[in-house]
Amino acid sequence: MIKLTHENFIKARDYIFANSDDINRAWFRYNFEDGDTDAFMDVLAKYQHDDGGFGGLYYEFDYQGPCLKSTEVAIGYILNLKEKPSADCLVIQKMMGYILEQYHPEIGNWGDPAVPEVNDGVYNHWVRYRGAEITPIENENERIEKYDANEKVCFAAFVALYSEIVPEKLYRDIIKYPIEYIMRYWDENSPDYNKNIFVEGSPYDFEYFQWFVPCLKDKVIADKLTAILCQNPTAFMELDCTKSDADYVHLPCDSVNSPDNIVYPVVKDAVDNSLGYRIKQQSADGRWPLGWSFGKDERLVKLQTQYEAFRTMEMLAKLKRFGRIEL
Repeated sequence: MIKLTHENFIKARDYIFANSDDINRAWFRYNFEDGDTDAFMDVLAKYQHDDGGFGGLYYEFDYQGPCLKSTEVAIGYILNLKEKPSADCLVIQKMMGYILEQYHPEIGNWGDPAVPEVNDGVYNHWVRYRGAEITPIENENERIEKYDANEKVCFAAFVALYSEIVPEKLYRDIIKYPIEYIMRYWDENSPDYNKNIFVEGSPYDFEYFQWFVPCLKDKVIADKLTAILCQNPTAFMELDCTKSDADYVHLPCDSVNSPDNIVYPVVKDAVDNSLGYRIKQQSADGRWPLGWSFGKDERLVKLQTQYEAFRTMEMLAKLKRFGRIEL
């Protein structure tokens, strides 16, 4: 089994501390030094705005104000804490208020994860605010069929995780759409099974569903959804690791970030193999490069440096979960 050497671990740590911000340094300390949930949450709280949304946690634009995209990153941190904050935590309560305020029951989902102000600054074109108008969908079955999980079902995961502070009717409405979407269109035993999802679909939906399912309180439903997601997990993964050298692809270990992941048991060998490959892709300066360029503009270069420090920290946290670091 290939492991990250202690020397290369130190290089990665030094790159993070030299090129990143407070939250990534705090995430390093949480994972490799003290494991103190309260200390980490204190740092995370500094990125929360008065309305409960988070800003400054996403590195493909320089907008620092609150938006769903940065709030998504905050959710990712919380889901990866060994000990989750209680529902009484002020950060959690304010965060829930923001997320529920942004929900559109007329479509059963959230809208654009960016905000118009993103386009006033420096950004990558694929994360700009697109300004799509929310068109109400009157028919519930149509809302389910058109459910868009990418970047959005993570908010349903947060609602499920802290359902005790969400009005019951609203909670049921929010989780209904992703649950029904998976059961109807992802299950090969369903009469509505849509095989095109696995031919033309994005890997992002599959990856975000892995956030959502473990947060469900109803373990019978969670087990059913897990079994469905395990039916064809490699459809969204690039199994030829060499293609990641010169292209943006999702290797198995990019999709599965922990041995506790709900689909890990059925893709274990592929994940373990790709982890070894990713370890070897570390640069001499300690970072894990993106493999593509944000652009030559000085401001975009700065964003890319921040993003690669974030990516490097995420890689270290993942390797630790899998026991792949010589500490």
